[in-house]
Amino acid sequence: MNFEMTSRQLELIDTAREAYARKLEPFAGDKSVEGTIKLRKAMAEQGFLGLNMPEDLGGMGLPLLDTIIVIQALHACSAAVGSLAHRSSTGACGAIEAYGTPEQRNKYIPGICSGEIGISIGITEPTAGSAATAMRTQARIDGDEVVINGSKQFVSGIDCNDYTVVYCRFGTTGRSSDIGAVIIPHDAPGFSHSNGTVNMADDLLFELYFDDCRVPKSNILLESGAFGKLISVYNAERLGSISRMLGAAQAAYEYALAYSKEREQFNQPICDFQGIQWMLADMRIKLDAAQLLVYRAASTAGTTGLPEPLETSIAKVYTSKAAKEICDDAIQILGANGYTKEYPLVHRYAEVRGGSIYGGTRQIHKNMIAAKILDRRISQWKKD
Repeated sequence: MNFEMTSRQLELIDTAREAYARKLEPFAGDKSVEGTIKLRKAMAEQGFLGLNMPEDLGGMGLPLLDTIIVIQALHACSAAVGSLAHRSSTGACGAIEAYGTPEQRNKYIPGICSGEIGISIGITEPTAGSAATAMRTQARIDGDEVVINGSKQFVSGIDCNDYTVVYCRFGTTGRSSDIGAVIIPHDAPGFSHSNGTVNMADDLLFELYFDDCRVPKSNILLESGAFGKLISVYNAERLGSISRMLGAAQAAYEYALAYSKEREQFNQPICDFQGIQWMLADMRIKLDAAQLLVYRAASTAGTTGLPEPLETSIAKVYTSKAAKEICDDAIQILGANGYTKEYPLVHRYAEVRGGSIYGGTRQIHKNMIAAKILDRRISQWKKD
């Protein structure tokens, strides 16, 4: 067991920070569709898309652990940059890389890695949030086409992406064994979306609508009985989102630490006061503990595998809580300045606050942890 980063990992962090400062920062502040696409292409030129995608498909071929480390470093620089690195690496493209046909892998992954296309993932529905297997979106095969009916919500990136991997039912039993996934282009007939809802972090989340939406049968990623496979890949996506929380918490800690050395009250820097010192110490302890748990979970994937579900859930539960507390303490150290949007900490707190909800709530992950350590199936469904 080695807790030291390799020289290669340290080099990746330095490269990410330098590339952001030299090449990416000018694009990071424009949240328009055009700005996001420009940023995506600039990141592709620097090699920060498709971090863990195969090299023969245009990716960097990094192990999951190294991918997580790079996403954290980029997100500490900019939420927009970290988000794109995450979604082009451990997001929907991970499911295509793991379970797609050779034709699907060759069609989508090189375009994602080059920044030419973007891809979203649609799982949540109005009546299927934590109870994801309650989804109702239906797919049926009609000759050489798949017909989809239903809706999704809280989907990111629809305005600037080209495709969405949509989880849906191919059967009518109502059980998870019905669930598969289809790759739906955003120009497909019968597909539409809302104008989006703004969340706390000023990101747009979209509702998707499928009204006899038709796509070629070749767009089926996985048919019935695939929910377990989809969720196993989604654990890598979860670690990607957790690493973004780490990056936000790291940025908040570093900002508050520097501020405490410069801000003076009572004729001395506020870092000279024990109350501030203890807050900074607690923040560093939580940051290091969260980082170790996330890196442990990522390391269980090895070079080409998937992370262990238990380790992923443990990292998710702790990091989502620790990151929120670190950002909250950073705001407190800055006082009234920290509470204003003129300083970056309000936005960092808004970013990490969502971490207790998306990718499975902290409570759902605690249920999964309990089920694993007790070696029993713990169902949340109400019994008749």
